[in-house]
Amino acid sequence: MRITISGTPGSGKSTVARTLAKRLGYRYVNTGQIFRDAADARAMTIQEFARYVDAHPAVDRKLDAALLREARAHEDIILEGRLTGWLTKRARIPALRLWVTARENVRVDRLMQRDGGTRQETLRKLRERAAGERMRYRKTYGIDLRSLSPYDVVIETDELNSRQTAARILMEL
Repeated sequence: MRITISGTPGSGKSTVARTLAKRLGYRYVNTGQIFRDAADARAMTIQEFARYVDAHPAVDRKLDAALLREARAHEDIILEGRLTGWLTKRARIPALRLWVTARENVRVDRLMQRDGGTRQETLRKLRERAAGERMRYRKTYGIDLRSLSPYDVVIETDELNSRQTAARILMEL
């Protein structure tokens, strides 16, 4: 079964996607890591690369096409990324589509734990990233990230660790 896991930064989607992929023995594709690798290959920060992609939407389209090829080629796969639910829905690729989120303060704590930094700086980067992505996805795809219409299940992870979130997803399966 194809599973897409999308959500807000710091919601725990990457951790739970890795946990599920390992537990189920599924192929795992992390679009955020692909994006970070593409930024690194150009010696850019994530923020710089996001601005670059905003000016060059063909880069996003190329990454999307590769993601959809993976989705079509593998039935037992977990696709993790902000737009995986939207993209597979639009491409009519069958999948269980999940949206994972948490309150902003919880996400800031998680991002600080993962990346370091101060609360104020982490919050600023989180909000800047969210605003930039909302604008880019609306402009490039006509997608409003606040709309959860393509998702079958929405999971709030404020009080859940990755094992608990994975167990909740397995119940949905």
